[in-house]
Amino acid sequence: MNNAANIPANQPAPADKYASTPRLFGRKQPVRQVLGGGTTADVLLWRKKHLSVSLFVGATLAWILLEKTGYTVLSIVSNVTLFLVVILFVWSNVAALLNRAPPPLPELSLSEDFVLSTASSVRLELNKALAIAHDVALGKDFKLFLKVIAVLWIVSTVASWFNLLTLIYICIVLAQTLPFIYDKYEDVIDHHANRISEQAQAHYKKLDENVFSKIPKAPVKEKKIQ
Repeated sequence: MNNAANIPANQPAPADKYASTPRLFGRKQPVRQVLGGGTTADVLLWRKKHLSVSLFVGATLAWILLEKTGYTVLSIVSNVTLFLVVILFVWSNVAALLNRAPPPLPELSLSEDFVLSTASSVRLELNKALAIAHDVALGKDFKLFLKVIAVLWIVSTVASWFNLLTLIYICIVLAQTLPFIYDKYEDVIDHHANRISEQAQAHYKKLDENVFSKIPKAPVKEKKIQ
């Protein structure tokens, strides 16, 4: 017997339960496009499993090597570089003696356009951060001040639990798990996230009306026109 016949006419089908749910952070693009839409997005979403597994295993091995054996990043980089330089030097000289082709080393160089575009992007992001810091320091946006304080407190608390290496490893693991889980269950996650956001906004509105709105603000000085 068809189960669809038992569903009332005014009740949507189960598949459409979250169809009208607003997306998290106002997102309008698919998760893959938000992550860049390239190989990086495919790796984080486990759509190229061989690369995803390689990244996860490589990060795990690097963390174990650096955390458990006592090696440092500088010592490992120095030893690996020394090993490669010796191999390439011997290879080049042996190939010259035997009239063979030298090792296939690509010519590495940074184009001027790449450097300028990267510097321009970094400058824009730094200016945005400095503008936010300026507004927070002068107390122009009390809500933004509270958000910055909360984020800094969370970062300080989490950083006190782990060292930098472990924190980087945790970030890599989260980057490979959270986007994948969200992409798979985005409708359910968006539905519950919006409910939590609505409740948080209601509580914040009450707090703003009862506390924040009663805090006296510094008078705004008018600029003198010369």
